[in-house]
Amino acid sequence: MPSTNRRTVLATLGTVSLGGLAGCSFRQSDEHPAGSLTFANESDLPHSITMRVTDVGEEPGEQPYSVTGETTTRPAQRTLTASTTISPGARETYEGVFTEPVWYAIQFTADGQTPPDSRGRVVYSPAPDTDSTGRTLRGTIGSNGEFRWGISRAVRA
Repeated sequence: MPSTNRRTVLATLGTVSLGGLAGCSFRQSDEHPAGSLTFANESDLPHSITMRVTDVGEEPGEQPYSVTGETTTRPAQRTLTASTTISPGARETYEGVFTEPVWYAIQFTADGQTPPDSRGRVVYSPAPDTDSTGRTLRGTIGSNGEFRWGISRAVRA
């Protein structure tokens, strides 16, 4: 499927931090470049999912779900936020979201609530030094209505 224009992406997302996702494209293929973000809904009801970057660093921190080290990351990458209401059974992927080779501390919310037991928190890098293929990030509402995240290998952009 060819990439759609920015206006279509913004309409699809619903509520988005424009500085964070400007210039991204939307695809529904299984192969996505490193730094892509996917929202998926496996339940029978519509759900809202929000992803927010809470910090960036050079490496994962000693505390769970934290990062450490100073980076020269662009300000827009430090404050990324994306939110969508996703239909039952739908999957939406946005390419070019995470553009810096840093570690991102991320907080997800589902239907306005933080998932219990830190299930909505993750430390993610689109291209960690030890991984030669790159990675994508996914936030999913399962068939039981519970939120989970996942990190997958990706095509190098």
